[in-house]
Amino acid sequence: MKLSVVTPSLNQARYLGECLDSVRRAAAQAMPHEVEHIVIDGGSTDGTVDLLAARGDVRWISEKDTGQSNAINKGLAMAGGDILTYLCADDLYEPDAVRAAMQAFVQDLQADLVYGDFYFVEGDSGRKRRKSAASFRPESLPNDNPLGQPAIWWRRRVYEKFGGFDESLHFCMDHEYWLRLGTNVRWHYIPEALAVSRLHADAKTSRQLAAMWRETARMLTRDGWRLRPWWNAFAMAAWGRHYYLLKRRWFAR
Repeated sequence: MKLSVVTPSLNQARYLGECLDSVRRAAAQAMPHEVEHIVIDGGSTDGTVDLLAARGDVRWISEKDTGQSNAINKGLAMAGGDILTYLCADDLYEPDAVRAAMQAFVQDLQADLVYGDFYFVEGDSGRKRRKSAASFRPESLPNDNPLGQPAIWWRRRVYEKFGGFDESLHFCMDHEYWLRLGTNVRWHYIPEALAVSRLHADAKTSRQLAAMWRETARMLTRDGWRLRPWWNAFAMAAWGRHYYLLKRRWFAR
């Protein structure tokens, strides 16, 4: 069985090498399953291209795109795997991640998506905070999304049926995708921490927390008005973003 990992990247040379290494290590533990890593770079000017050119274990292109969702869709169109996923350039796999995910697909032939727990880590601090996805229920997605995107994989048949990511979205494209799939697919949970989501000052979601919540509110109310998403967006703009920034500084110590 073959896994395709797509990594969208733009000026993330500081973290990209560690991301690539984590995929390579995880792939080595997942043998005999095959892993291809595809990096879609948006025309970086920070040394990313030189880093990629020096690697022999990834496929990559570097060209302008219209945003992260567009880059992910480019990579998915290039992918040849039976299993698909994307991993941002500043995120990481735990060493056993790919083996555990592929084993779950082999053992549960009805599973469409496999997901697990994940860690948050602040910048280069190395301090991991485990986040559980055990509470996830597809029907709760309009109100809550406890999933960690780096720790989710899906079969090609999901992509063939539901297509790629919504390119009009720049922050919550993963939430919209899981919502689109919802109860139409079979989800398989692995109670292990499989990936690391890195939080840092240069991350898009860190720089634009209020914008991310506004976009999420618009996405969640496309089909009709609901108060909760817009209240969450207001609360984030008014005071929540300050709380999250203070929290991040604390965990980065």
